[in-house]
Formats: sequence, structure tokens, C-alpha cells
Amino acid sequence: MPNLIPDLLPWMRPAGRLIWAVVLLVIGLVILAVLMHKRSPDKKATWAECMAGAVGVFALMTLAYAVIPHEWITFSDKYLRWDSTKFLVRSGQSVLGLSFPFDINMRAISDIVAVGIYVVLFGLNLYLFVAWQKRGAATATPAGAPVKKSRFGRPLRRKGAQPAAATAGGDA
Repeated sequence: MPNLIPDLLPWMRPAGRLIWAVVLLVIGLVILAVLMHKRSPDKKATWAECMAGAVGVFALMTLAYAVIPHEWITFSDKYLRWDSTKFLVRSGQSVLGLSFPFDINMRAISDIVAVGIYVVLFGLNLYLFVAWQKRGAATATPAGAPVKKSRFGRPLRRKGAQPAAATAGGDA
């Protein structure tokens, strides 16, 4: 896979696939947000729209739950060389007045970051599920309020507006 990331920072080229995966995930989430606010929940979806949505959701979940954590672990193992021989804290070492009875190696830190990626993206996933189910609910009128309609059967936008047939004396 060609890496088109420039050498602006020393870590950018080795993290190229991780950066591209995150950029693609963000672009997909922006497209999802635009579609979520654009489409009315009352409108029936076509078969082609449903299939395109399913493929898009599959691609986003593949990026979020497979590619990004894998690329992070690969980057931390290969480039940062975070393995079990490097330690953040050794057993018996005192850090900020705390004595640790166990070792914390850099591989554990790498795995904790990977779990953090899963947790954050799962939380985002749940939020998007709820937001998709509630889309269009804020624009709905209260249950008891009458909805005035135009002569074409569409709801009027202005609150005080009267249908054209009612203002023309009812002869239309």
C-alpha cells in the first residue's frame, strides 16, 4: 500500500495507514451525519438505499473495530517498539509517592490504548444508533396541535399562515 503521507513529523510516515484509516472513518461519520439530518424518517427507503446504507455501515464498523485498533497495535509494536521489555513502572518503584507492587510494561499500555479505542468507538456507535432512531423527532408537532396544510396537502411553515383556499373565500 503506497504511503502518501509527507514527512512533516518523524512519526507520520510510519503511522500512515493508521492516519488514513482515521481520516476515512471521520469522512464516513461526516457523511452519516449529513444523511441523518437530511432525510425525513417518514419517507420510505428504497431497496438500493438500504443496500448502500448497509454497505456503508459495514465499512465504518470494519474501520472502527478492525482496521484502526490493528493499525494502532502495529504502529506501537513496530515503530514505537512498545514491547514487554520496556517498562513504564517496575515492581517496587515509587512514583509520585505511590509504590507499585507490579510491573507495567509498554505492551500493556499499548493494549490499554487499543481497548480505549474500542470503548470510545463503541460509545460513538451507541450514540449514533440512538440519534438515527430519534432523527426527525424534534421537528414533529405536538400531539394536540392542529397542523395547517396548504392546498397541495403539505404542512405550512409559518405559524399564522392560512391555507390559500380559506383566504380566497372558499370558492377554490
